[in-house]
Amino acid sequence: MSQVSEIKCPTCGEWSSWTGKVDEKCPNCATHYDAGRLQYAEENRIKAETNRKNSYLVIKDTDDPIVHMFKQFVNWLRWATFYGISVVYFIIAIMVIVYGLVML
Repeated sequence: MSQVSEIKCPTCGEWSSWTGKVDEKCPNCATHYDAGRLQYAEENRIKAETNRKNSYLVIKDTDDPIVHMFKQFVNWLRWATFYGISVVYFIIAIMVIVYGLVML
């Protein structure tokens, strides 16, 4: 159950009820009560979504420390393999180009 309190709007200066939610707006001028807090929450949401997309195994806060370390290692191994193979392909492409220039 959330508690309701009053807050003075930083824009219009009117007092209104406030439940403490991040995205709550002033009923008089429709501006956010705490824009910095809203921006911080949105940045955290975007960061979490990006990390989830970039990770092979999603690391949860409820995971045991051993499982957490294992998932970090697997994610690291996945990205290391990806970049390692990319470097090998790049070296092969350069060798093909150099070989083609030498054989002219």
